[in-house]
Amino acid sequence: MTKQRGLALSSASLVALACAGCLTGPHGWPDEDTQGSSTGAVETTDEVEARYHATIRWTGDNVAHVTADSYGDAGFGLGYAFARDHACTLADQVLKVRSERARYLGPGYLDKHVNSDFGHLVLDIMGRADATLATLDADTLAVVEGYTAGYNAYLEEVGPAAVKGWCAGADWIKPIEVRDLVAYHLSLGMVASSSQVAEFIATATPPGMGDQLPGKPLRDLGAAKRSGFGSNGWGIGKDKSAGGRGMVLVNPHFPWLGELRLWESHITIPGELDVYGAGLLGVPGINMGFNEHVAWTHTFSQAGQRMTIYSLNLVPGEPTKYYYGDEVREMTSQGYTIAVKQDDGALAEVSRTLYRTHYGPVLNVLGFGWNEALAATYRDANLDNDKLIPMVMEMNRARSMEEFKAAFANTKGMPWAHTMAADDQGEAWYIDASATPNLRPETVATWVADLEGAGFSRLVYEEAGVMLIDGSDPDNEWVEEPGARTPGLVPHDRLPALSRTDYVCNANDSHWLTNAAQPLVGYPATHGFERTPQSVRTRTNLDILTASGEGAFAGPDGKFTLDELADAVLGNTSIATALLLDDVVARCQGEDLIELDNETYSITAACAALSGWDGRADLDSVGAIVWREFLGSYSEAQREDSGALFSVGFDPDDPVATPHTLKAPPDEGTDDVLRHLARAVRALEDAGVPADATLREQQYTHLLGGERFPVHGAAHAEGVMNQVFHSILQTSSEGHPARGEVINATTDLTDEGYALNYGSSFLMVTEFTDDGPRAKAILTYGQSEDPEAADYGREMEAYANKQWREVRFREADIAADPALVTLEVSGG
Repeated sequence: MTKQRGLALSSASLVALACAGCLTGPHGWPDEDTQGSSTGAVETTDEVEARYHATIRWTGDNVAHVTADSYGDAGFGLGYAFARDHACTLADQVLKVRSERARYLGPGYLDKHVNSDFGHLVLDIMGRADATLATLDADTLAVVEGYTAGYNAYLEEVGPAAVKGWCAGADWIKPIEVRDLVAYHLSLGMVASSSQVAEFIATATPPGMGDQLPGKPLRDLGAAKRSGFGSNGWGIGKDKSAGGRGMVLVNPHFPWLGELRLWESHITIPGELDVYGAGLLGVPGINMGFNEHVAWTHTFSQAGQRMTIYSLNLVPGEPTKYYYGDEVREMTSQGYTIAVKQDDGALAEVSRTLYRTHYGPVLNVLGFGWNEALAATYRDANLDNDKLIPMVMEMNRARSMEEFKAAFANTKGMPWAHTMAADDQGEAWYIDASATPNLRPETVATWVADLEGAGFSRLVYEEAGVMLIDGSDPDNEWVEEPGARTPGLVPHDRLPALSRTDYVCNANDSHWLTNAAQPLVGYPATHGFERTPQSVRTRTNLDILTASGEGAFAGPDGKFTLDELADAVLGNTSIATALLLDDVVARCQGEDLIELDNETYSITAACAALSGWDGRADLDSVGAIVWREFLGSYSEAQREDSGALFSVGFDPDDPVATPHTLKAPPDEGTDDVLRHLARAVRALEDAGVPADATLREQQYTHLLGGERFPVHGAAHAEGVMNQVFHSILQTSSEGHPARGEVINATTDLTDEGYALNYGSSFLMVTEFTDDGPRAKAILTYGQSEDPEAADYGREMEAYANKQWREVRFREADIAADPALVTLEVSGG
């Protein structure tokens, strides 16, 4: 064990001498062979007493275990440890919320940075941060202030120029203020709303009043939904747990680059808090994890609505006036100015006048822009969500399931996620507490009816997954009722929730099938649809959860052990494979040439690969690639109901088992199933990928460095739990490794195979035992954003090999780690 004590950081000068000039080990601190157990003490000066003190211990898995006497001290240690791994990303996000991207990074491609700056100015995110600071309870304020001080202490110690990672050498690595951190937390709460429409706001100008700036594509209004942002989450109760207590499976499908990565940590305040898990970058707490009594996870609420888009009928000849019932209302305007870095390094001022309605800012959507007759605006359910971090705090310190539930009822801060939890008594609990507009039933019914038509509402929903309604009709306003966090949201007591002793789960569909034996019904469609076809992945989750007997992941007794839970999430199986594979093989055997678009393709090799396939998306499974391209040749709707693929359609009374049975061949002519197999063959031939190729050979990630890591798992079409794919969902300026020419955008096939950057990120399985919680975990992309870090890529290799590591939660386990590094930090 290497031990460094007494790193003193005064408020006047944050002194950092303990390791100056030392040779360093894998954590960036003195190596055991060169430093032994020397204390390297540096004492705080007599003139200034440090405000904060914390102990940080890094175990061999590079997880920071922070121990402190108060919330402020814990925040300081956490911020310091986080900055060592991710100073770049938080500094970049502060540029965003400060509207200073263009000042430091230039205008960006298609004025991306300029538009981001203007959009965030209109949102007044810094002003909202100041207002939020005034509302924070003492503990939350202390941890946020401490975190800021800890982050700044690290920067002061190493010097901004020495910060490692993708931003190394950038002139915008600077100390941050508490209001900057709070503003960033507000932006995280708006991931599914204002954070993805800021650039739509920045270019909205009235027709005939200056140059019309280009809008962004409609699909980008729902960037989070359409990027594949998702997860699997299970809460296992005592009836399905081999140990008779609760269990939780954590499996977010988040980006592997950018600000939506996760960072693993352990926070202890003796007698007050002891929590382990992972949080979004820059969050001073645990978003998904466990303490002594409760474990929990979240999944993105893909089906729910976090904002409403309003279309407005404009007064002819006056494009800044709109009808609202029997009256005419005037939009308000405000001028904004930002600084933009030029090619020669000089700064130039750019000004725009931007507009808002009583709902919110006006939007400029490509093909649905501001014209003489119509304008688009929106209202955001999370714009004033000042309870995200207080809610994280309450979840982290809950000492029972009742206290955990109370965290939701009291703070109401959940922005955009379903929650699954289980406790040491064996209760499993689910809630969709996402901030949701509270609309009149008639408004929701009209919107649902419009989705069956051919108008804009259907187009907007199909493209972006968001709700478009008539803003000129006052009946479509949000309804204010007691019990909501913010006026106009659905009150807490009307949110979908369920307690069970067997299981609760979600895989990004709605609340409806949280438990297949007790569907949740009667909630408005703004939470997601009920009694509708489910994704293949949702069906796979439920099939695994409810199966027992020979071959079931839960074994003959249908009760999960911790290892069985881990095997299930990385088993790489799918209900679609079980339902279809044998019949597809039977149909293609003996067939060879299939005509497709006046060309002929041999399906013999593809059929042979499928006939020998083990049905898994494992690294060495021959046939998995053919199956991907085959299923990917069908649309999502075709995979979820009868018609092109299945002959037995969806039955809402049997939603896990249906649809099923491969579509029968025609009496005459070419079998359509074989045509789809021929499409798979064509795609693979165009990419230069042989039918007998393995995922080890063709599916990989580069992360930030140049090394290639093989990746198992499958894309959305196949429906496995372990979902991996290529997509981009980030506002950070961090770059992405290039990939080859895209052959099939649905399956992410390129002429260089499948280059991935998104999917299973933080995986953790937890069980409560008679001796407390036990957990195993993998953080696929690792703790650090620095590709030069000694442990960079280690977790991705562990993920590829399905090598889970035991979580070190108990003090004895932490202290026994031979690779333990300890650092005492103080300052502020």
